[in-house]
Amino acid sequence: MSIIKEDDAVGCYMALTLVDDTKVEGTIFTYNPKEGIIVLLCLRDDQTNMKLIRTPYIKEFSISHAEEGSHLPPALDSFNELPSMHAGRGKSIFKHASTQLKNAESNREKHFNSVSADTSIATLDAYLKLLRLYPFIEWNNEEGVIQVSDTVIVVGDPDWRTPKAMLVEGAPEKDKPLVDRLQVALGSGKK
Repeated sequence: MSIIKEDDAVGCYMALTLVDDTKVEGTIFTYNPKEGIIVLLCLRDDQTNMKLIRTPYIKEFSISHAEEGSHLPPALDSFNELPSMHAGRGKSIFKHASTQLKNAESNREKHFNSVSADTSIATLDAYLKLLRLYPFIEWNNEEGVIQVSDTVIVVGDPDWRTPKAMLVEGAPEKDKPLVDRLQVALGSGKK
């Protein structure tokens, strides 16, 4: 695709085949070789749709001058570009997403390092359910409980198919609302 200049391609008709043999046709709305993106305007059922195509996934393509009825809408400047694919401060969206993914993987690894192989699936279900809402909780493998805070734990009552949030002995009553919220989050609370 680098043989085409971005200014020359805008407004031309393009027919292409993707690597998965999907065929796409339309008028080129914008082409950004630095980002490897082409946006096509496609007319279907009297509606104009936009298709965002990543150039590395194009197997074959042909470009011709736009035919009558396939031109860009008259109100658009033919040399308009899409906004840059950056997430502010010159940071690439791909790099940003990769960083977020690595952070999520390290968080997941941190939370599941303490889980042993003999931990039941029902226990992990309860742990995951609460972990999504309360990322600060931890699994206490020694005691076999989910440690929410120093004063609040979640136990299997009588087993982990019916988990129950509770205060530890000597805990202040001010933590009771947290216990109630945890019980609602576990799906067995009455609210």
